[in-house]
Amino acid sequence: MSTFQTPLEHQVLGPTGPGAPKLALKAAVYFSVVAAAAAFACLAPLSQLKTSTPGWTTFAILAAIAATAQLFVVSAPRHYAYHTTIVFLIPAVMLLPPGLVVLVAVIHHIPEWLKTRVAWYIQSFNICNWTLAMLAAWAAFHGVTDLFSHSRVSYALAGVAAAGSIVGVNHVLMAPMLRLARGLSMRDSGLFSFQSLSTDLVLAMLGVATAAFWRANPWLILFAVAPLFLIHRSLSVPQLQEEARVDPKTGLFNARHFALALNEELTRAARFERPLSLVMADLDLLRDINNTYGHLAGDAVLQGIAEIFRSHLRHYDVPARFGGEEFAILLPETPPEQAFEIAERIRRTVASSAFDVETSSEPIRATVSIGVAAYPRDGADTNELIHQADLAVYRAKLQGRNRVLDASSDPLELPEQRQALLVAVPENGDHISPLPPAVEALPERERRHPRPHALHGPRFLSLSRSLAAFVGLVSVVGISAGILGVVFGHSHDWIGLAAIITLVGAGQALALEVDDGSISVSAVGAIAGAALFGPRAALALAITTTAVEWSSRRDPFHYVVFNIGTLTLASLAAAGVFTAGFTGDLGRVVYVASGFAAGATYYAVNMGLLSMAVAIEGHQRWFAVFRERFAWLATHYLVYGFIAGVIWVGHDTAGLWALAVFALPLLLMRKTQEAYLRHTQRSAQKLRQAAETIQTQNVSLEHANKLLRERSTAAMESLSATVDARDKYTAGHSRRVQQLALAIGRELGLSQAELDLLGHAALFHDIGKLAIPDAILLKPASLSMEEWDLMQRHADEGARIIDRLGFLNDAVPAIRHHHERFDGTGYPEGLAGEEIPLGARIIHVADALDSMLTTRIYRAARPASEALEELRRASATQFCPRCVAALERILPLEGIDDDPARPRIAAAS
Repeated sequence: MSTFQTPLEHQVLGPTGPGAPKLALKAAVYFSVVAAAAAFACLAPLSQLKTSTPGWTTFAILAAIAATAQLFVVSAPRHYAYHTTIVFLIPAVMLLPPGLVVLVAVIHHIPEWLKTRVAWYIQSFNICNWTLAMLAAWAAFHGVTDLFSHSRVSYALAGVAAAGSIVGVNHVLMAPMLRLARGLSMRDSGLFSFQSLSTDLVLAMLGVATAAFWRANPWLILFAVAPLFLIHRSLSVPQLQEEARVDPKTGLFNARHFALALNEELTRAARFERPLSLVMADLDLLRDINNTYGHLAGDAVLQGIAEIFRSHLRHYDVPARFGGEEFAILLPETPPEQAFEIAERIRRTVASSAFDVETSSEPIRATVSIGVAAYPRDGADTNELIHQADLAVYRAKLQGRNRVLDASSDPLELPEQRQALLVAVPENGDHISPLPPAVEALPERERRHPRPHALHGPRFLSLSRSLAAFVGLVSVVGISAGILGVVFGHSHDWIGLAAIITLVGAGQALALEVDDGSISVSAVGAIAGAALFGPRAALALAITTTAVEWSSRRDPFHYVVFNIGTLTLASLAAAGVFTAGFTGDLGRVVYVASGFAAGATYYAVNMGLLSMAVAIEGHQRWFAVFRERFAWLATHYLVYGFIAGVIWVGHDTAGLWALAVFALPLLLMRKTQEAYLRHTQRSAQKLRQAAETIQTQNVSLEHANKLLRERSTAAMESLSATVDARDKYTAGHSRRVQQLALAIGRELGLSQAELDLLGHAALFHDIGKLAIPDAILLKPASLSMEEWDLMQRHADEGARIIDRLGFLNDAVPAIRHHHERFDGTGYPEGLAGEEIPLGARIIHVADALDSMLTTRIYRAARPASEALEELRRASATQFCPRCVAALERILPLEGIDDDPARPRIAAAS
């Protein structure tokens, strides 16, 4: 572990340069003491170095590899980092004289310094730290070796002593520096946490195995690098977890972490009967800020508000960016009265603050609307608390914004002074009687297609004749072949066989349960058993794996025998690959390389038989099942086979101790898989909870908001005008499309009821654009494929909005399909011809004409003659011929050429 490539002065003292502050006095004193100790310790070893000193070649190779590994740092939380360099420093300690050990400690930091150019005292402290740690490890290794007789056991014990010494001295020397230079206590630094110590010890133990490989055959050190790729990825997990908790734009926690914290604090509050409050805050009119000053200005305002939150909250409060311009604050041990005071202080500070942005010569101001909910007064679970606080925010918005409201069960009320209606809405419009109440939408049953990770037999309730025959054949052949392997196998290392069986059983016992099976690293042990003990181990390993699996899942008998047969045949196939006889050092290299082939063979036999069983059960094609369910595991088994080959070499060199050494990296792999799996499961759970919360809030809002239930024409037109108002170029677009669509409908002879429905559908045809971000909707350049896919969803989203609110259910098809093309190449469903609802075809023509005749952010208006010619040209391909012909009859060319800037549609009305 090192002090991390982020310089100390960047973290504590500010940037370097002329006049920049130097290292703190106490830290400088400690640095001097460590440097003096390192210099004193180096005097004797360096004075004994000569050109005739043995090990210069080994030194050059290990120093080069260690220096390269030092460049690949894994950033970790709390301002420190991990390097895999220790894997090559331990071999230097065990193989080199002390003078060369000192040179390795110095040299392996030089490329890193040339790359990062951190302050001289940071790199100097790291060099002194590692020099002392490596010399301590050298002394521990040779002390244990001299104390006991030179044997495999003493060599292993000496390696353990060296690993513990290098890790212990490094951490002990690092802790005071972090305390003096950065103010991090021993607990805050995490240096002596289980995660930190176990990670460094595992890497050091892998270094012991690397040294053993070097003593057996220096060429094998190439294969010691392979597990580092997996370990390097696993070391990134803590940093990924830290990044997964924080919103990158504001530095506050994100919604996922907030949901976890809220659930934990709510459970604690319920257990100990303690108060808890929740604050929801929404930035008022962020869209106006973005449209006026740009999105960077909006981001600056969000960051400024986040700073205000941090300055007004206690260290145990949990502020988070809930989404978009919405924030959430968890206040443990806080009654609602105190929470209201905190929220009011935040509101006043935000309202009085000025935010400097680059796109404005004057600072801009912003306000927030805040809602407060408390446990247990306003809700007993997380969903209810969030919902009540969100309703309070909504009420604050309705009452004029820039205020704090407590959660209440009172119905939503309109502000006493209503603002003037939008220009697009007539003050004296005809009243339309309210529609029937909305039908409560039932959530669709979740359809999940889990990807099978487990290696199990087919899941059937009753065996068909063909499936029973296949299962029986595989079971009999596999078990019989396993018995023959036991009888005619040549290995007599029963202790080693028992050890590998124990390793496989432990790996399977630590398997991670998933929806459709389990994940384990026991396959590594199975392939290693095939390499070490040949056919004699196949049946025993298969029975062990299946027995452990049965003990936790209690699978039926045919599952058990099928798994035993399949795993036995796979192990025998892998053992067959390893039987190719090679001897000598080159033979070891070839043997390790053959692990890839053995892993591929094990995978092909195991997955092939499983795929065949599943295909027979589901009446599917074998290859389709294999590709969909098991093809993704191929690379995993290639790596498993390679590791098994390396374990064989380690066993040949160090005996059973090699199994113990390699069990540690496998345990680390298992921890990585567990962390990834838990993260995935938590994310999926939170997504499901979020979906349920949204559904619950939608239903509750329909009951709480009487204004929406008694919807009127003015309210609907105001919402439509809001969509148009997002872009100054589309102001009045929905109104003009409505008028054009009604004129076309009258020309086609629609009834009055159909015309009323068509008018409402046309007015709301773009309502789904409320879900499209301004960055996409107002983008002046061409959209990317991902952005276009999102834009295409607005029709479906608009239909869903209208359907969910209960507005004009019969108008939903026209809204959903108004972008379908007559030739069937449109979206969202690719309907063609008369399959497209007539209302959708009419709106499509009216929408296209108005779009072409008006200026947009990405192009200028087209002449009327050109627009009509485009409609004629695309008739019967993009547009409905009947609708285009009706439009030509009611909107003659000379009628729209009078005012090219604003085409007249009087004829349409």
